[in-house]
Amino acid sequence: MVIGAPVFGEHFLKSHNPADSDFLTSIERVGPCKISTPPVAGIRVPYQLYPPWSVQFHQEGTVQMELVFDEDWCIRKASIVQSTGFWRLDEVSLKYMMTVKYQPKPGSIKIKDGSPTMVVKLGWGASQGKK
Repeated sequence: MVIGAPVFGEHFLKSHNPADSDFLTSIERVGPCKISTPPVAGIRVPYQLYPPWSVQFHQEGTVQMELVFDEDWCIRKASIVQSTGFWRLDEVSLKYMMTVKYQPKPGSIKIKDGSPTMVVKLGWGASQGKK
């Protein structure tokens, strides 16, 4: 499997910002999760996924996303809460969330509409690692 690529055979619903169709605002898994790896304790987007255009033009920032989990800790839906301001970074962040299982720390989960959810921040560039 390619790092950051959704698992073959899975389908996703994508929502875009109506004011700017380049900006992906959420991605949702349709059907069962086919990720076979165990849940990870922390999320960090691999540097290999940093979009070359964003590197060339020194685009960086922190994206804040709400994650909705299924019973196996697959991320069912990821939505942008606060954008980096750069559509490429936001899009890679959302798509990457569909490639991992993540088991958050016990106190960080909230129940929303009957599903476990939490908000995470991912940093790009100089923002990587900042909370």
